[in-house]
Amino acid sequence: MKSHSAEQSSSEGHNSRKKGGWTHIIFLLIFMLFSGPALPCHALEVIFRGTASVTGPSVTLADIADITNQSEQPELAASLAGKTVSASPEAGKKSTLNTRNIIHQLSRTIDAPETVTWSGADSIHVSRQGVTITAQAVQEIIDAFLAEQSTKLAGVRCSFTPTDPPLPFIVPTGNLRWEVTPSNPAIIGSNRFSLIARMETQVIKNFSVRGTLKSMATAAVAVSNLQRDGLISESQIRMESVDISSIRTPCLQMDQVVGKKVLRTIKAGSAIELTDIELPLMVKKGALVKILCQKNGLTLTATGIAKTDGKEGQVIKVTNTGSEKEIFCRVTAPGFVEVQI
Repeated sequence: MKSHSAEQSSSEGHNSRKKGGWTHIIFLLIFMLFSGPALPCHALEVIFRGTASVTGPSVTLADIADITNQSEQPELAASLAGKTVSASPEAGKKSTLNTRNIIHQLSRTIDAPETVTWSGADSIHVSRQGVTITAQAVQEIIDAFLAEQSTKLAGVRCSFTPTDPPLPFIVPTGNLRWEVTPSNPAIIGSNRFSLIARMETQVIKNFSVRGTLKSMATAAVAVSNLQRDGLISESQIRMESVDISSIRTPCLQMDQVVGKKVLRTIKAGSAIELTDIELPLMVKKGALVKILCQKNGLTLTATGIAKTDGKEGQVIKVTNTGSEKEIFCRVTAPGFVEVQI
């Protein structure tokens, strides 16, 4: 009996040692599993694309890479996405970015860089979108400016023909604003238009276009030769559409011409300028004139002597022959003046 009990006790001790060995091994495996490098189970992964297209003046990480697992760390993902990694190339041009440089640059700005993994292309080819401005587009910009100014031109219809149209060029996409400035502030007579393209406060393009500006308007034209010192009658002129670009002071109304004195000979078919004509004298110095005075519905008349020459509407000195007093009168018609009260 004693021998059997000793054998049973020996067997139980062996089994106990065997169980204890397996427990130790399992514990070691668990310890090794959890004591290794702590890698995040759901780290943000930035995957660089090989090509990218941008529209703005700068390139952000979101423009050139995809960011996965954003829901795990949304604030960090949003911060990374908005990081500027480079300036954009010029509109219509391309540039190449090195992924390693970008990772090095961004890793220094991340509080916990081990929570982000990087993969994808080694380099990114970035192109910037743009809008091509053709010579036809420039023409339309100038035409639109002239149309906007039409109300200031009193019925003058302007059209511009470039002598050397600009070559096509590319500008960035976005809200582009054009400023157009004629070489002559009055527009008529301009032979050049300066154009500035702005995007917000930045000047994108600045250039000039030379050409011929045709300015059509209805103006007075001589039907026949008009001799110097002659008075113009209505039958001697006609109103027709002419190019007034080279005419400094065109007569745009018939009443500007009829009854006026010709200062120099004007050939038939020529446009009449205001500098070619003047009001004729209605009163000559030393001539007798009829003085009119209207007051309270009454009209009084007297005789006077003009002290100076006078044209219609001019105010001159007149001596009243009855009272010998000098008075100021306005010339109203040939031989007639009106007292200024």
